[in-house]
Amino acid sequence: MTKVVNCECGETVRAESDGELVSRVEAHVERDHPDMVGKLSRDDILGMAEEA
Repeated sequence: MTKVVNCECGETVRAESDGELVSRVEAHVERDHPDMVGKLSRDDILGMAEEA
């Protein structure tokens, strides 16, 4: 089952597992939102996820 997180910046992060999604969102945050690094927990990220 694919899960997605739609970032406010317009980026859509997709993954097949929770772990992969968290890793991809964390990489996106590091790359595009350095001010947010360390502010989102795994639960925060999974809470933003939607099934696609």
